[in-house]
Amino acid sequence: MNIRKNINNSLRTALLAIPLMGCGTALLLTGCQDDHFDIVSTQATGGNTIWQNIQSHPELSQFADILQNVHYSQTEDKTTNETYADIFNGDQMFTVWAPANGMFDYDYYKDLLASGDRDSIYKVENELIRNNMARYSNVISGNDSVKLRLFNDKVAWLNYDNKTIKGAQITEANIGSSNGVLHITDAPVAYQPNLYEFLATRAVLDSINTFIKSAQTTEFNEDASTPGPTVNGVATWVDSITYMSNWYTRSFMNTHLNREDSNYVMIVPTNNAWENILEKTKRYYKYKKGQYVQNIYDATTTQTRTERKVLAQGVSDSLQNLFAKNAICQNLAFNANWQYERIPITSLSSLQAADARLDSLRSTAGMKFKKTGTMNGTNSPMSTVEIDNYAAMFGNADPIEVSNGYAYVVDEYTYPHTIYAPNYDMSARSCFEVAAASVTATGPTTYHGNDYMVFRESNNTNANIWFKFQNVCSCKYDIYVVVGYNDTYEKQNRFTAAIIYNNETSSNVSTYTCRNPNEDAVDATGASLYNSTYFVNKVPEKDEEGLITNYMDTICIAKDFEFPVAYYGLGNVDGMENLFPQLRLNFGISSTLENYYLHEIRINAIILKSKEW
Repeated sequence: MNIRKNINNSLRTALLAIPLMGCGTALLLTGCQDDHFDIVSTQATGGNTIWQNIQSHPELSQFADILQNVHYSQTEDKTTNETYADIFNGDQMFTVWAPANGMFDYDYYKDLLASGDRDSIYKVENELIRNNMARYSNVISGNDSVKLRLFNDKVAWLNYDNKTIKGAQITEANIGSSNGVLHITDAPVAYQPNLYEFLATRAVLDSINTFIKSAQTTEFNEDASTPGPTVNGVATWVDSITYMSNWYTRSFMNTHLNREDSNYVMIVPTNNAWENILEKTKRYYKYKKGQYVQNIYDATTTQTRTERKVLAQGVSDSLQNLFAKNAICQNLAFNANWQYERIPITSLSSLQAADARLDSLRSTAGMKFKKTGTMNGTNSPMSTVEIDNYAAMFGNADPIEVSNGYAYVVDEYTYPHTIYAPNYDMSARSCFEVAAASVTATGPTTYHGNDYMVFRESNNTNANIWFKFQNVCSCKYDIYVVVGYNDTYEKQNRFTAAIIYNNETSSNVSTYTCRNPNEDAVDATGASLYNSTYFVNKVPEKDEEGLITNYMDTICIAKDFEFPVAYYGLGNVDGMENLFPQLRLNFGISSTLENYYLHEIRINAIILKSKEW
């Protein structure tokens, strides 16, 4: 199933919002040239075309047979009427390194062509033909070495002195042609897949390959295409040049795994590893099939209304499929140039050295991996996970080298559960939703160097404020409220808490009244609050000079609270933007409690720590 077709237009728009980048090599397109590559364009003159020169050399009859039977492809799925024999008989300028008879696996490629399978035919085109040709004339002259971009965007070193290209010996060089130059070699130019291609090279990687390639699209390259006449006010094109793009790797992983001039390291789970972890992650992204319900409190009218939004089953299933697999896949790739002091992670020994140094690693998607116990106040729990053994995460084995990096194939997925069920540490400012009409939100304000939302109520014992939980998974959490102590009045706060959420079957929202799980919790008089509905922040400790050492108290209001359905990603689905579970705090106090507690409360943050199933 193509995951893209089953998500509604609003979600697709959000996923595809990042501008397209990249360029493709195609017929009638002067390919995008990278500053890293030195292209030699010395002409080698000759009366015959490259194709005529190939035909005139009997030792190239096998290669010629392949060229006559493979049609040029604009994309993997779109072919033209021209064969490569036609192209090499035309006016465009090319260099061809043609392997002699018996110097390449002719029978293997003929069998691929005879199969009639489109993927097999394209494999011959991309791995044999395009890997042995380049644009322009590249003449052997002098004793330099140059780095060339081949026609399939691979790169290869051409050594003039030794007359080799990527290890293949050039046995006859500089056969001049009217449209370029022909060289004869004793072997084909060695083909090495990039990470994107590598996923398709092994049946044991079918699961991740299918998921990533389902997001592959063909994009029209207007800049590279040749415009034709305007007909009835509509632009036409002499040729329509397209290139492959992948909205998932670009938008979610922040990678271009097919770029040859990149340097990636990627953990690649086998089918066994993928299916085992997918069985778990699907539990974290279980969406309600039918109505999501939300109680909306209008502070101006002090009225509550109920809103219901239907999440169609097809969309629900597609969301689960996308986000359960994304949870596995999003942080698998690493850019070697982003790592700590650019120290490589391209071998088992380099990973073990990173372990020993307590380095942090960062995925291309921005997740930071840190050694257990090394997190500090600068690390957000939403973008940092702790893991004990990097080498184990990468499979405890040396990787497979590909043309743009290294692939660590793993048969077990050993990421910590917080990678696919992240913790949430939200400032009160970011998740504050609404306050009762009698309550004034005067924040955010700066108090002891931290941002607070400050709420006041005036002679009202029903002082309610609401916070929203967006992007929570269908799993269990320990939930905390961080409350700031008011040292001006030197009084504590007392409040109750309730969580409002959807369950799987009910057409109404459910309300969970939190009971204090802290066995040592006491009120301002020292009476136990354990298992009561009340929560009180502690009086902070003071140092030897009488100064408060920590104004904040992190209060657990619920342990193992389970959200039966997921809300992750719903904010991107049309009509579902305002649907989320809520936390309601009531901090109203009666006049008899004013000697102990304040009418004002300062909320610093709301924290959700996920629990592993």
